Amino acid sequence: MAMHKNGTDCESPGLERWEYGNPEYVVARRRAQSCHGCRHEETVHVISQSIKYCGKGRKYGKRCLSYQHKEHDK
Repeated sequence: MAMHKNGTDCESPGLERWEYGNPEYVVARRRAQSCHGCRHEETVHVISQSIKYCGKGRKYGKRCLSYQHKEHDK
């Protein structure tokens, strides 16, 4: 871990090392770990907000074993 002259850490405690690299790679890796594109992903529109949730009742945001890629009709 890099240190400043005064001995404090210069890395953010909320980011992992790989998140400091190429922004395109960071977005692709985060998407690969998320529910984005799952066929069970549902959206509810409330007032002026869109809230996403898992249609199978699982915690939304982290990809689970029930992940199935959404097929898009053309």
